[in-house]
Amino acid sequence: MPANKLTIFLTGGTGYIGGSVLQRLLDHPDHENFDITALVRNAEKAKLLETRFGVKTVLGSLQDLDKLSALTENAHVVIHTADCDDIDAIKAILNGLKKRHEKTGDLPILIHTSGTGEFVDDARGEFVSETFYSDLDIPKIEALPENAPHRPVDLLVVAADTEGYVRSHIIMPSLIYGIASGPLFDASIANPHSIAIPLLVRIALQRGHVGVMGKGITRWGHVHIDDTAHLYIRLLDAILRTPDKVSHGRHGYYFAVHGDYSMRELLEGIAASLFALGRVKTSELVPYTQEELVKYFGSEFLANFFFTNSRCKAERAQLELGWAPKYTHEDFISSLKPEVEILVQKEAAKHS
Repeated sequence: MPANKLTIFLTGGTGYIGGSVLQRLLDHPDHENFDITALVRNAEKAKLLETRFGVKTVLGSLQDLDKLSALTENAHVVIHTADCDDIDAIKAILNGLKKRHEKTGDLPILIHTSGTGEFVDDARGEFVSETFYSDLDIPKIEALPENAPHRPVDLLVVAADTEGYVRSHIIMPSLIYGIASGPLFDASIANPHSIAIPLLVRIALQRGHVGVMGKGITRWGHVHIDDTAHLYIRLLDAILRTPDKVSHGRHGYYFAVHGDYSMRELLEGIAASLFALGRVKTSELVPYTQEELVKYFGSEFLANFFFTNSRCKAERAQLELGWAPKYTHEDFISSLKPEVEILVQKEAAKHS
C-alpha cells in the first residue's frame, strides 16, 4: 500500500450491494489506508457515516451529474454499485475519470456493477434454456444485442478502458439473496434486503396468493450477498497487488453466481413460508392474469423479466482471484423462510 491513502469513491453505499461492499472496506486489514467518500441522498445517514464510521460523504444522487463527475475525478478507485442502467450517470463518472487521467497521468480504476440479467431470453416461464454464459467466453458476451438489459452502460465502460484513460472491471451478479449484516446494517444506514425476493413477497401479500407466469420453470443463477461482497474485495485486492494479472476492459467481466434455481422452486418456497404464517390463502401458485402483471410489477417488461432464463458460469473470478463462494443451493432454499418472516414483519410495521 502506498504511503498516501488510497482514494475510493463509492456509489450506492447505503444500498444492499454497496452497503455490503462498504462494510468490507471498513473491515479491511488496510482500512486505515483507505480514504473513502460515499455519495448519499439521506442527510441523517450521511451524518452517521461520518461520525460513527469515518466515511466522508457528499449529499446528492446519481442525477447530480456535475457533482458525480467531480467526485470521481478525485478518486483513484471508483466502485459503482448504484443504478446499472443509468447512462447519464456512467457518462458523468467516466468524464470525471478521464479528467483525472488527463490532468494527473493517473490510470484510475473503475469497478462497475452490472448483472446477469443481460443474458435473459423471452421464456415467460415456459421453458428451461440450456444456454450458459461464461465470463471467459468474451465473443459470446460481445455477440449480445447492444440493447440487451444493462448492455448499453457496459459498452460505455468497456469503451473507456479501450480508450486508455481507465482500467475497467465489470462485476455481474445473478440473483442475490440473503440478509446483509454488519454494523452499517445494524445502524439502519444500509438496506439489508435484495430487490427481487422482497418484491415477490410484497406482491403476494397484496394479492393474497403467490403468482406464477406460465409453467414457472425458467432458471437463473443465484449468489449470497456475502459471497458477492467478498468478490468485490478480492477483485480490489488483486488490482492493487498484481494489476497485470487482472483482466480488464473487454476481458474484465466477473460473474457472481454459485448455484442455479428454478423460478417455481423460489416461488414455492415463498408460498410455503407465507402460507405457514397465514398470509396467503394457499401454498399453491396461482397464475397471474395479464392485467395483474402490469398492476403488481409496474410493467409487462419487468414481469416477463422475472420469468426469463439467465444461466451462467463464474469462471474468471475463481481462476484469477481465487474467489471461493461458500453458500450453496441448500443455503439459498433454507434462507427463504427466515427472510420471508422478517419481510412480513416489516410490511406489517409499515401499516400499523
